[in-house]
Amino acid sequence: MKKMTIAAGMLALLTLSACGDDAPPEPEVQIPAGSDTNVTDEDPEQVEEAIEEEASEEELGESEGENVDPYAFFMEDGTTATYEGKGIEYAALSIRTEYLEEDHIALYEDNGGTILLRVYRLSEDKVELVKEEPEFYEEYTATAEELSALEPISTYLEFPIEEGNKMNGRTIVETGATVETPYDTFEDAIVIENKSESSVSRSYITEGFGEVKREFLSEEGEEEFVVTSSLETIE
Repeated sequence: MKKMTIAAGMLALLTLSACGDDAPPEPEVQIPAGSDTNVTDEDPEQVEEAIEEEASEEELGESEGENVDPYAFFMEDGTTATYEGKGIEYAALSIRTEYLEEDHIALYEDNGGTILLRVYRLSEDKVELVKEEPEFYEEYTATAEELSALEPISTYLEFPIEEGNKMNGRTIVETGATVETPYDTFEDAIVIENKSESSVSRSYITEGFGEVKREFLSEEGEEEFVVTSSLETIE
């Protein structure tokens, strides 16, 4: 607002000057309190540049101070997402999300052959896998004390998210990817890759949805074998 007021004042002053010599005296330009600039109202261009620079620094500071919401990388509480599978029979999945106490989330992953339970612990700087159990056909219930006592198994995500970050052998290879799924086309997806000598696994994660696609590629002789699980519905 101060910038617009100063700019309007300068425009009015220039207009009046162009009309004749009877223009009123030049108004005093007020410099915001606390500004580090040493310019005076006799140099309006420097005043405006200093105000723009100060505003940019404030915006940058606010941006750097924002905390990442780890819940943004999971589906909403109580939702069940289905994934279209290609490549093998068990690539089709359904994943149910349940929020637990003390910033923990349980995912029940059903591929038609078994149900895998994964429990994650969320904090300001990371998301950790703290429990993983196959053949789990019950509801997972745990007290806050029991959840807090679970030991981390691996790091699922680490903040801030940046290309090149490594987490237990997994590497963030891209942070602005476009990924197509039957549900939607997502922009700015995070791509996490795990490589071995003969195969590559990729996970595509987006804010507001979590994991929207998985991809497994391997080479068998001269042929490439590809398995994908892509988000199809959310209920």
